[in-house]
Amino acid sequence: MIWPRIGISVLILGAGLGGAYTLTTVDQELRVLYAEYTLATTDLGHINAQLIRYRTSVLRAIEADTHEEYQRIVEALPLKRTRIEQPLERFIKATLVTASTKSAAIEELAELRAVKTRVAEYMATSDQTVHLLDQRWQTSSLLEARRLRDLAEENAAERAGEKFVAITLELDRLLDVVAKIAGEARSEADRQLRIMTTIVIAVSAFLIGLVLFTKRD
Repeated sequence: MIWPRIGISVLILGAGLGGAYTLTTVDQELRVLYAEYTLATTDLGHINAQLIRYRTSVLRAIEADTHEEYQRIVEALPLKRTRIEQPLERFIKATLVTASTKSAAIEELAELRAVKTRVAEYMATSDQTVHLLDQRWQTSSLLEARRLRDLAEENAAERAGEKFVAITLELDRLLDVVAKIAGEARSEADRQLRIMTTIVIAVSAFLIGLVLFTKRD
């Protein structure tokens, strides 16, 4: 009879389509894990490294012995600042897209914005340090220059130092959130693979049974 053959064909087609769909979904999840989490975590590591370089440059500007050396250090600060802010903005934009479809990304977005706020606070305090140093090199009074330098050093060590620590703590919290989301995405991909594998095995066993026990014409 033709109907059993049609039924078998439908089962084979359904299992094939289901397997293809599951593999496509898992592939997309793995791409998300790589593009949005592995690369993003690397970017966060780069941001932290650039922050350290930026802070080191500000401290070197305080210790500069000549105005020319000071100018050379300060002129490089905008580029270092861009290397901190641009990856952060890219991460936020990518998360905004994901947050519209995944509730877990909302927590990640909140942490990213918190990091951005901490970075802005640190940069504002560092700008105050540079402003004091600008005044130092503009004054003709050695006593006033010394006072301004001490104020800049105090500002960089205490106020900016506290802001810098706040950024590193916020980055640690963000990494924890990213790791949690990545783990959930991987677990979901594993779950889908297990379900589809079970279905394929069951369909295959059923088809083998049909082939072995169905009476041939």
